[in-house]
Amino acid sequence: MKEAGGVRCRRKPIVGRWLAGLLSLLAPLALAGGSSSDLTSLTFVTEEYPPYNYQDPQTGQLEGRAITLLESILEQAGTPFKREDILYYPWIRGYELAQSEPNTALFSTTRTPAREAHFKWVGPIARDRVVLLTWDNQVARLASLEEAIDKRLSITVIREDIGAQALQEADYPAELLRPAIDNRSALHMLRRGRVDLWAYSDEVARWIATQEGVEASRLTAVHTLSESDLYFAFNPATAQGLINRLQKALENVRAGQKDREAGHHAN
Repeated sequence: MKEAGGVRCRRKPIVGRWLAGLLSLLAPLALAGGSSSDLTSLTFVTEEYPPYNYQDPQTGQLEGRAITLLESILEQAGTPFKREDILYYPWIRGYELAQSEPNTALFSTTRTPAREAHFKWVGPIARDRVVLLTWDNQVARLASLEEAIDKRLSITVIREDIGAQALQEADYPAELLRPAIDNRSALHMLRRGRVDLWAYSDEVARWIATQEGVEASRLTAVHTLSESDLYFAFNPATAQGLINRLQKALENVRAGQKDREAGHHAN
């Protein structure tokens, strides 16, 4: 048998062809198994969610508790890592990227039953309280979301954020929800009276207010939507070996922190 260029080509022996076929079937499995140790294949995406993750306005460098924790986790796992490699995007873009791209992780992400099957999880990072905030006590404390609906209170939200999802799951009227581009825009909408309330993390909202040069004390939480843990949320196609290795590294980091704290108190 000849190829187009006139070069003679022999047929492979039956055994050789059988082995080649077997190897082609086993190759994807071998790659999947090997990928469990290749943490450098991961892409990390974050957003402005201080004090967990944010960009320092003076240096442009990413800072925050979650950034530092991620560095410690990857150091524990023996993987070279620079915080400059983290992608810094608006929340909605990062959320969509983590859902569509394998080996991509978004943080800091609230873990909820509605999100459970859409990601693989490493954590927890921290505990976060999401609330409805008013400006200058313009709205009194609410006994329930039903009371807010009865009063036709408008609420600014960030699309796909935990506050927006909590309100949607509670069937809060869509016409009363006002999407904001980001958390700073949401704060300005609240301050200017364009909405009655802001659905967001209590701690993060106060941090943003301080950074914007306004008194955080002028924000008041009138109702708690959720109190949940923050995690690193990975695309579900990410190899389970990678997830397991990172979770183990996180647990080792936490254990080391507890040992250091115990030693400090003992001294």
